[in-house]
Amino acid sequence: MKRLMGYILLSWFLAVTEADDFSGDHSLTIFVTFAPGHAYIPEYMSHGMLNDLKVFHYDSSSRMFSSPMKHHTSLSSVWTDLHACTAFKTEYFRRFLNDANSTSGLNGPILQLMYGCRVTDEGKQANIYRFSVDGRYTFTLDEEGMRWKTWDTYTANLKKILDSFQTWNLNNLKYLKQDCVPRLKKFYEYGKEIIHRKERPSVTVQAKSGTVAVLLCVVTGFYPREVSVRWERDGKPASANVTSTGLLPNPDLTYQVRVRLEMPPTGRDRYSCRVDHSSLVEPLYVHWEPPSAGLISRRAGSVAVCGLVALLFLMVLLCLLGRCKQVEAAHGEQR
Repeated sequence: MKRLMGYILLSWFLAVTEADDFSGDHSLTIFVTFAPGHAYIPEYMSHGMLNDLKVFHYDSSSRMFSSPMKHHTSLSSVWTDLHACTAFKTEYFRRFLNDANSTSGLNGPILQLMYGCRVTDEGKQANIYRFSVDGRYTFTLDEEGMRWKTWDTYTANLKKILDSFQTWNLNNLKYLKQDCVPRLKKFYEYGKEIIHRKERPSVTVQAKSGTVAVLLCVVTGFYPREVSVRWERDGKPASANVTSTGLLPNPDLTYQVRVRLEMPPTGRDRYSCRVDHSSLVEPLYVHWEPPSAGLISRRAGSVAVCGLVALLFLMVLLCLLGRCKQVEAAHGEQR
């Protein structure tokens, strides 16, 4: 208990400097997975997200925190706090597993946490603290009553276990109400250049023929993630037979999305892929047009002429070969 109380006091008094120019809608969310005894994943893993930027990662195999901000010495207190937090949570995870196994027969479930805070444009704060068992049973911490909420009656015994962890619950509430926003602002101070940058999208249009003709608009390399991609037919939005991959991350901290349009194979409409993004002064259009009928006719005519020339050449060659054989036969008779 002394070590647990020591962690609380350490967390309580660690100073976290706030960014002076903090503005906008931002969030800090931490994800934790505890999976003891599983062969292919570390026992303890965690990572923190400032908006959509991963600001740290930890796993029990390396026992190290990695972060694009690790070189900032003023964050050393944050890493110290997170190390203590990891040990603190691990102890309570083990206690929960032991109690859950004896009361509910749960043997070796995977435990997960998702917790954090968000500050809106108006300066309002919203918090979240969720606990999950095997992805099936979810509990939400009540900030007012220091109790856990659940909507599954089967989990009553598990709820009692969580409610009994008064020291842990007190620490969780203290983090949400006192520590989370200052830490959010601290990470924002060193990550704002990354999350406020603007990367222009690269857009290409691809056509695939078959039973159903398909147009594919590939948009990649853009940041921030908010983007609008749509197909237009003759200048009007095309909504039928349109599917999207949804937003996908790239390794370079940008995003991509692919929007697919099915169209009649014999269609002669003009199609355009329209992209709206904050990095663009105006919408970006990439057009696709079907091959013109005249071009197809000229190509077909060229193919026909080439075929006729080849046929005539073959006939002449056969005639010459036949003529040569006749001459050889005549010479043979004369001998």
